[in-house]
Amino acid sequence: MTYMRHTPNVLLVLLILSASFVHAAVAQRINFGAYTTSVGLSLMVGGNLNFKDKEPIIVSGSNQTVSINFNDNETQCVSITGDATRDVFVSISAPLNLITGVGGPGNEIPFNCKFAYSNLGSGSVAAAKMSAIQVPSGFTSASFPLLRRASGAPLPPPTPAHSGYTAPSATAYLFIYGSLGPVGNVTPSNNYTGTINVTVQYQ
Repeated sequence: MTYMRHTPNVLLVLLILSASFVHAAVAQRINFGAYTTSVGLSLMVGGNLNFKDKEPIIVSGSNQTVSINFNDNETQCVSITGDATRDVFVSISAPLNLITGVGGPGNEIPFNCKFAYSNLGSGSVAAAKMSAIQVPSGFTSASFPLLRRASGAPLPPPTPAHSGYTAPSATAYLFIYGSLGPVGNVTPSNNYTGTINVTVQYQ
C-alpha cells in the first residue's frame, strides 16, 4: 500500500516486518508502505523483503539465522527521484527485534537491517545494484548527491526554484537487506512484527 501526505523536505518509508510461526517452521517478510512527503522528491518501493523466499523452513529453538545478503535476489529496492543537482540525506531506523504482543522472552527475534545505495544515474535496478555502495554494518545514515558528480572543480550551487524553471531529474536507489535470528525458543503460531523507518530529505 502507498500512502501520501504533504510535508516539506521529508520522505518516510515504513517497512512493516512480520514473521508467522508454526511449530516447526517460520515464515517472515517485510511489507513496505511508502510515505512520499517532500516537495520535489518521489519514492517508489519495489516489493516485500520476504525471508521465507530465502529459507522456507526455520525451526523454533534452532539458533538458526537467515540472511538476505546484498547480492541475493530477495534484496529489495527503494528508488528516490528528485533534483539531480541536490544532495540527499538518508536515515534508517530499524528495530533490534521482531516481536509478538508485548515482546519479551519467547516473543522476539533479533533483526539486523543493512542497506546500500547507488547514485550513478543507472537506467535500471539491476545496473544500479552493480554499482551500489554498501554502507558498513552499524551505520544508520548516509549523505550523497542524488546523481554522483564527475571529479574536478565543485559545481556551482543548484539553481533556485523559480517560475518557468524545471530542475534536471535523477534517480538514486537504496537496497535494503539484513538478517533475522538467531531464532530462539519463540512461541509458535504467532506473528512477529516491527517497523523500519527510512527518512530521505534534501540537504
